[in-house]
Amino acid sequence: MPTIQVAQFPVSSDFQAAPQKFASSLDIIKTADGHIRFAPLSYYGVQVEDEKNAYFISGDNCRCTVWESYEHHAKLIAEPSYKTLIESLRPATADSTKFSRHHIDISTDALTALSSPATEIVVFTLKNGAGDADAMAPLMEELKAGLDAAVGAHPPCFFGQGREEKNKFVLVVGWDTVAAHWEAVKEGTSLHATVQKIAAIADIGIGHSLLKAS
Repeated sequence: MPTIQVAQFPVSSDFQAAPQKFASSLDIIKTADGHIRFAPLSYYGVQVEDEKNAYFISGDNCRCTVWESYEHHAKLIAEPSYKTLIESLRPATADSTKFSRHHIDISTDALTALSSPATEIVVFTLKNGAGDADAMAPLMEELKAGLDAAVGAHPPCFFGQGREEKNKFVLVVGWDTVAAHWEAVKEGTSLHATVQKIAAIADIGIGHSLLKAS
């Protein structure tokens, strides 16, 4: 099953000044076993809400790469060349201790959401004692269905449970604009009601980015 990696970290002034210069550091991934070569290598961009955090997606810096499986990417991480890659990207982050990475398995196309004019990235973290993954899954499906039908959305959106941290779910949605997202989930809408049900059992961290492919 295809796997998406979403890494997040606060960006340095070097990255803010010239984010494109770090894209060439990722050439090593292009020849890695299991990387889906028809897809652009990755997507990056500063967070709309706080440009001190870039994503190589939102609020932080996030890299997204499509893999044939989680195991293929794990194999690359174990290679000595991967350490060289990480060192070359280190100047892009303001604080390496705040680096986080999520792998999620997906069953739908990821490129539409990632290449949309605006991309929403959400991390849901289950609250202690408030619910579990079995309770979260149907709510995420309900949310996905509503988002895919929303005005201004670029379906399909996609989500998955974290491979490393089972209490986390990551959602990625494409939009015409950031404003279109907030209009779709405003109070009084069915999507708002779904989000409120999820908020009862999970903390929600939302960010947006105008991503670029590299």
